[in-house]
Amino acid sequence: MSNKNYKIAEDIIFSAAIFKLSKGERDIKLSNKEAELLEMLCDEAGSVIARGKLQETLWPNQDNTDTNLNRQILSLRRKLESIGLLDAIDTIPRVGYIFCAPVEISGEEEETVATDNIVPTPASMPQPRRQYSRRRYDRYFSPKRIMLFALIMVSITSLVIFIYHYANTNTLRTINLSHVSLYMTSETEHALKLNIATLTPLAQRIPHYEDEHVSILIGKEAISYFSIDNKNKLLSENIFLLRAGHPVMEELQCVVATMALQGENVSHNYYNNPHTVVRYHSSCLAPENWVEITRKSKMIVTMNREIVVATVIATDHKGQTLFNLDSVGDVERDDDDIAVEIKNTIVNFIDQKALINNSMVATLVAALTPPKQKALFIQLPGGIYLSSYMGGVLSWPSRENLKVIQRNDP
Repeated sequence: MSNKNYKIAEDIIFSAAIFKLSKGERDIKLSNKEAELLEMLCDEAGSVIARGKLQETLWPNQDNTDTNLNRQILSLRRKLESIGLLDAIDTIPRVGYIFCAPVEISGEEEETVATDNIVPTPASMPQPRRQYSRRRYDRYFSPKRIMLFALIMVSITSLVIFIYHYANTNTLRTINLSHVSLYMTSETEHALKLNIATLTPLAQRIPHYEDEHVSILIGKEAISYFSIDNKNKLLSENIFLLRAGHPVMEELQCVVATMALQGENVSHNYYNNPHTVVRYHSSCLAPENWVEITRKSKMIVTMNREIVVATVIATDHKGQTLFNLDSVGDVERDDDDIAVEIKNTIVNFIDQKALINNSMVATLVAALTPPKQKALFIQLPGGIYLSSYMGGVLSWPSRENLKVIQRNDP
């Protein structure tokens, strides 16, 4: 045992030779083993001391268990805590212990020689102050650092999720001209590898008729174009089914050329029709092989549900019925937007010959009969809707669609 004095945490003096801890006027007596243990910890403050080394020093050449060392560590901790020094001895699991408090060696107590000519020796000179703290890895994993790291990771994760969500959100792209509104969703742009801005010159070539406004939506499977003239009470909607192997720019040029015809095949007036009627075609200039679909819908509102019941009838240019479907679904509203979850679809009639020979009939039946599909209707300017059917088509609500039957079922 040396006769060094240690200053611990600025105001605690440990006198190794006399086994004593002092703080102010308070003294605490240490046992021989406690003093020897504390001296080793102070000498190597800030470093981990292996359990085996401590045991060998305290009980040399003896077969000793961890029990004695644990007892001495616990006793020393309690005495240090009694004078206000908390958490000074830290346990490194399965390794050893580390003394975390700042330690300063104040020198050794020696007999003074009464002479003015004594030359100071390195042993009698005040020792430089040594400040110890936890080892690097221990400092890095302090609670404050862990909390700061967790907050940073949460912030980074939230930012990444926001950026990913923003980049992958299906947003509506729009080009508005004086008489034309051209729409395309970001998903469609990505799927077709087309930027809507490149279509502006072509949209400017669409014929302009007095008091008429045209809305065009480029979807993943079709281009729908809707025109309305409230002054002259004219309304028509056509949907051009995209053809495999044809560039979208070519298909849009085909639609523009078809609109310029203003013939009966294109501009059939549905303004006064009580139901929603849309004409489909898959050839340029809309020849006679088109399919006209009439949708008759009614809303039924009960105490806690809103239900839509619809009948869909498809006819050809001769007025012959191609297919007839009934469907029922639940309606959910979000401001002006509508979601319809189709619960059941009943096929009343299908012309088998037309189903086999007419690709449009097969395409439309496939689009309208999937089990439990959910259709979204997003309101656009002018009262029309963007429907999620067939990868995006325009839809308009007729007067009959707006009628609501109130039923208060028990």
